Amino acid sequence: MMQPDVLELARLGNPQAIATWLNQELRSEGVSVSVDREGSRLSVGFYTDQPADRRYLIDLLSRYVRVLDPQSIRTVNVFGYALGNPVPLWSHPLDLADLVETSPAVAAFPSLTNPSPVEESKQVDRFLVCGLGSLGQYCVLNLKKFALREFDVHITAINQTQPQDWEVENLKGLLSEDLIIGDCRNDEVLLKAGIQDCRAILLVTSNENDNIEAAIAARRLNPNIRLVVRSSRQSLNHLLKQQLGNFVAFEPTELPATTFALEGLQADILGFFNIGDCRLQVVEQQVEPKDYRFDGFPAIMLNKRSYRLLSYRSGRDTTTALAKRAFHQWQTDTQIRAGDTIAYVEVVERSTNVTPETPETHQENWFQQTWKTLQDLSSGGIKRRLEQAWRWIGATQIRRLVALGLVTALLLGAIGTLLIKINLPNMTWQKAISTGVILLLGGYGDVFGGLQNDAVPWWVQLVSLLITLISLLFVLGVVSLVADNLLSSRFEFLRKRPPIPKQNHVVIVGMGRVGQRVATLLREFKQPVVAITEQRDLLGFQTDIPILMGEPIAELEKVNLSTAKSLILVTDDQMLNLELALMARDVAHQLNRKIGLVIRTYGQRFSDNLVDLLPDAKVLAAYALAAEAFVGAAFGENILGLFRLNEQTILVTEYQIAADDTLVGKLISQVSYGYGVVPIFHQRETRIEGDVLEALMPSDTRRLQVGDRFIVLASINGLRRIERGDITPPRRWLLQAEKPLNQSFLLSLGNDLAKISGCHLDQARSFMSNLPSSLELPLYDYQAYQLEQELSRQIPLKLSLIE
Repeated sequence: MMQPDVLELARLGNPQAIATWLNQELRSEGVSVSVDREGSRLSVGFYTDQPADRRYLIDLLSRYVRVLDPQSIRTVNVFGYALGNPVPLWSHPLDLADLVETSPAVAAFPSLTNPSPVEESKQVDRFLVCGLGSLGQYCVLNLKKFALREFDVHITAINQTQPQDWEVENLKGLLSEDLIIGDCRNDEVLLKAGIQDCRAILLVTSNENDNIEAAIAARRLNPNIRLVVRSSRQSLNHLLKQQLGNFVAFEPTELPATTFALEGLQADILGFFNIGDCRLQVVEQQVEPKDYRFDGFPAIMLNKRSYRLLSYRSGRDTTTALAKRAFHQWQTDTQIRAGDTIAYVEVVERSTNVTPETPETHQENWFQQTWKTLQDLSSGGIKRRLEQAWRWIGATQIRRLVALGLVTALLLGAIGTLLIKINLPNMTWQKAISTGVILLLGGYGDVFGGLQNDAVPWWVQLVSLLITLISLLFVLGVVSLVADNLLSSRFEFLRKRPPIPKQNHVVIVGMGRVGQRVATLLREFKQPVVAITEQRDLLGFQTDIPILMGEPIAELEKVNLSTAKSLILVTDDQMLNLELALMARDVAHQLNRKIGLVIRTYGQRFSDNLVDLLPDAKVLAAYALAAEAFVGAAFGENILGLFRLNEQTILVTEYQIAADDTLVGKLISQVSYGYGVVPIFHQRETRIEGDVLEALMPSDTRRLQVGDRFIVLASINGLRRIERGDITPPRRWLLQAEKPLNQSFLLSLGNDLAKISGCHLDQARSFMSNLPSSLELPLYDYQAYQLEQELSRQIPLKLSLIE
């Protein structure tokens, strides 16, 4: 977040402040900015890999320069530069006064303009955030990013107390109303915050019980509100989703666990997630010479059924751009070469669907199993099973003692029962057996107290007393051994765990929920792991991971840190994480080697400060990562996972397309290139009941309809653009085609033209039936390339850009 004085300097026309401000705001657009000023004239240079997209870049800048003071800056000259080329490709003047008069300023930061009532012409989305800890503050910050031109975001916040420290600077300026101090479970407080008019409520206090209680109250006050809840109780969350509806819950400390694990793995994998029965993973790698999948291939052709290109960075480009797009950084003529760095998503595992068992099949299997068991017993199976049972009993001392105790108890019980039955007149077998059992359980006084009027021989009483004493000795002894075994099992994991790995292992410090999840993920990748923790209650956690218990600084010397691959620091104390990271770096420097450092922090400000101190470390603010998932869910989307790519958080987002969605009727290519996202799954129910049409890595030519299930990879900026319908306009192309010698396939060519370009089918067929002819089409560069490649196989044509 920019400092208020920097923002004020930007508003007054300070070129350095404007450059700092615009570079931060346009980071996700793949644009870096340079600013110079001469008098009342401002020169803004756009450095981008797509400088020819003049209309979009000018419109992009116009959104921001409207907040500048027209008394200080009169005109803005915009220059478009290609990365690495010092000569501008185009220039365009903007009159700041005209911009202010023709379109009301949409302030990127509330501190730049005086607060004023929201215009009636704007569409307003109202959100309520309950809990302004770290997570709540980052939720407010990310919600405000969804404000755009005619759309505004109205945020109200509730907190139990007045926060003493703000991790997000100028947070009060992002709130539409003063912070409400009170209990979010209270109806009066919720009504005061305007819950009846809110689109969603984000319940992100540190008390999960309060969050759930407030969610129930919010649903009662507003039946249509979207509930986004911080909660780790998965079973309860599932039940509440069924009961309350329009409900989603996340555990913020676990959301980024995959990111921590994969950063510590020091491998090419950036993330992985499941879609139905398929496992997908995101991989980043440097292309090796003669790589049969990538080396020498055009980047635009790397959209296959099993994988799709996400990101490209040339190994020959020495320029450093301050901003990078999340996706689609390549041109249509870009070829992948050895040394380039690429990222792609691929399918790594497909599960086979198993037909569920019918009751008849289950019954038949039960009879078959019973018959097989009887046949096995009749052919010597009894002896074999007894031998197996005997070996099982003799495997451990505790089993042998328990078995001896049971045999002794049965023997003593039988002796006592026979003595009572034979020597006492009118004694039934039922009473004799129960009396024998009572003697075994130490009930000598109970038995003979009740038989005091019967003629019981003295020797029978003596034998019964001996039975009781011997039984007590055996029972108490066995019970003590079992209890001792159960108690010692709580610490058995320390004794039976494997030794600490010697080299190439990952060290995890902190075994809370995040640490345990990170360890589990690393073991799934067959990565040697050793953990350090101060927790003593890790009963039931994986026994194949060596764990050292104690003070982390002292225990760090015992984990072979000098030969470790990486160190993942996920304790709750970020200062302890920093101290351990510095110790590990010093050890690595002394040995002239590098060690991967992954540091968990709780504030973006602290994370930013660590970047300069530890430039090679991966510093991740857990709550800042999780907040983007919470905010995406607040707009009604289902967040399936997240990972980091090009220094941005990428959300795996699922859409159930409704009638009023901005996706309805668009080609997948238009969604992908217009909104800057990557579609990876499309599903549609066909007209045949129960039949479903679905595809991983769907074709760009599919058109989205109401009811479709659609999954994309998107940054928070991509989600915002989809939500607001802020699509990058395509460029105008002129298609000129000649009449082919063979006209039998013109009908299919018309179908291809409509399918790829998105124009109406009648228009496409009419064009093909009247060749030679020309047709203007709005196309993205990738669409134009695909259209030219497809049609040029059959007819002579020329596709040129209209300036």
